[in-house]
Amino acid sequence: MPNKSAFAERGLTATVHALISEVRTMYCADELPWIVGYSGGKDSTACLQLVWLALRSLPPEKRRKPLNVISTDTLVENPVVAAWVTHSLDAMRQMAADEDLLFILIGSLPL
Repeated sequence: MPNKSAFAERGLTATVHALISEVRTMYCADELPWIVGYSGGKDSTACLQLVWLALRSLPPEKRRKPLNVISTDTLVENPVVAAWVTHSLDAMRQMAADEDLLFILIGSLPL
């Protein structure tokens, strides 16, 4: 049986919009702070991107709780990957400030 794409039913754009809408709804549902683990890999990057897009699309008065983005240095990563994660956290930190997003980006926490 051939693999079926996760986007086969609605298409990529409609699926992403539906996910962003769902994230917005969950974010606004309570007062609990959010935490997203970020490794710099494709899965954590996709998750963080969806959350970022969802929160950025909210009016500023609804962005009431922080999003904590945490990256842990396991000390086994390739130095190039570790440098990429550090660089990307720095870039996201600046972009979140520019977009007035309440993001707390924490990196290089050794285990």
